[in-house]
Amino acid sequence: MTYINRETVSTFGPSKNAHIAIIGAGLSGSLAAVVLAQAGYRVTLIDKHAVYPKQFRVEKIAGSQIDLMRKLGVFGPIADEATLFHDILNVRAGRIVDRTQAPHFGILYEDIVRIVRAQLPASVDLVIDDVRDIQTSPQAQRVSLAKHGSITPDLIVLATGMADALRHKVGIGRRIIAEKQSISFGFTLAPRTERASACPVFTYYGAGASNRIDYLNIFPIGKLLRANLFTFLDQEDPWIREFRRTPIAELSKALPGVANFIGDMEPIDPVQSWVMNLSVAENVDQDGIVLVGDAFQTSCPAAGTGVTRLLTDVDRLCNVLIPQWVETPGMGKEKIKEFYSDPVKRATDIEALRAAGYRRSLTVDRSLLWRFHRQRHFMRRQVFGWFNQAGAHPSAVPNHASAG
Repeated sequence: MTYINRETVSTFGPSKNAHIAIIGAGLSGSLAAVVLAQAGYRVTLIDKHAVYPKQFRVEKIAGSQIDLMRKLGVFGPIADEATLFHDILNVRAGRIVDRTQAPHFGILYEDIVRIVRAQLPASVDLVIDDVRDIQTSPQAQRVSLAKHGSITPDLIVLATGMADALRHKVGIGRRIIAEKQSISFGFTLAPRTERASACPVFTYYGAGASNRIDYLNIFPIGKLLRANLFTFLDQEDPWIREFRRTPIAELSKALPGVANFIGDMEPIDPVQSWVMNLSVAENVDQDGIVLVGDAFQTSCPAAGTGVTRLLTDVDRLCNVLIPQWVETPGMGKEKIKEFYSDPVKRATDIEALRAAGYRRSLTVDRSLLWRFHRQRHFMRRQVFGWFNQAGAHPSAVPNHASAG
């Protein structure tokens, strides 16, 4: 796509001719560009990378995320390249607790971004450049680029994840809710021999608060298996170093019985990790700029709410609010406030924080109350699993093991 330098200030009026600049072409930014451009808006999408780099982020899509992606019009192309699986064993202390039977799609994050970018209409200006500065006002904004001069959109959508530099330029801060709240790990498994038996798709839960492991996911992406381990470990824990060196051996010690499910599989790449701080942006009611996804609020990967939040942000902003905003001139803070107070968005953000706290307490809290709750939680799931297996209970057992 060819970059068109717009040096003149746009004449924003009550029409879909509004010019929107999206900074950050990861999943949230690229998806917002697709939705807005298909609706007829002029969109400039800006990112440092022509090809999105490999990152350990979302690797599995399920549940309401599927419905939201369908609504946004990108699920079909993603599903075509993802690996579909339905049956997941949920295991704890070497015993099967229950089974999850619902569609899940395994796919690497950089591939999701690549596929979404491929859906960009030809009308989108994809600019590969560094943003040096942003200036905002109620009427028009200015984005200064390192190589391509500056552009003057009517609205800036900031989709830069956890990067802080551009937010700080307009006085937006970030409040840490829980520093180093969780650490997630990912690596790829393959059979040691051609005759190795197939490894089931499973979620293996930690059996106590002492090792601070929430759960391990093993699931397919293509012909290989991905392992995602979600923990609430301290970043300085020496176990992490040993786990990086010999992941299967350390998992077998920390999760007794897991080797029986992994079988004759071995890691074929280095262990990746992701330390997550739970945080939310502050002083966001600014003229002409709106934050989506992790740029506004981060999510705990173990809770599986990050993609749901991101998709909800894009849906509410691009399908509901921007069409209302362009009916009158300007992009003052009174309009921007409507996004952050949107009831659907707020409910999703609140649920993400609640789920993050719940997963951590369920895993590490040693109080009598949580020990009792932990025992009851898995016992209840096991009982419901028996009923489901016997066909006596019509409802599916809830499963929290969803990365993202």
